[in-house]
Amino acid sequence: MIKTLNKQLTHCETDLQAHIDLVSRLESSLGDSEKNLRKARMQATELARERDNLNTQISGLRAELSEAKNEVVNVRRSIVEEKQSLEHRLDEERRAKERARAQLDSRMEEVQRRKSKFACL
Repeated sequence: MIKTLNKQLTHCETDLQAHIDLVSRLESSLGDSEKNLRKARMQATELARERDNLNTQISGLRAELSEAKNEVVNVRRSIVEEKQSLEHRLDEERRAKERARAQLDSRMEEVQRRKSKFACL
């Protein structure tokens, strides 16, 4: 009976040592996992910070792009208006030139008529 109890005791001590080793390994593994978790959380925090910065930059760039598009539209509108204004002035100048030419032609004809009257006398 004592031999059996000694065998059981030895067996139990062996099992106990195996369990102690297993607990030690599991604690070590848990420690490593906790370290890795802290590192991952720090990286996640840094990535979230970087994401927020990039989103802010994107918003700023979108605003700049919108302003640039508006400016381009305004410049195009301004150019079109200026072109129309210049075309209108050019048309007015052409009409004035044609009127002046017509007046000049009519005066020349009148001068020619007077000249021919004087020539006849």
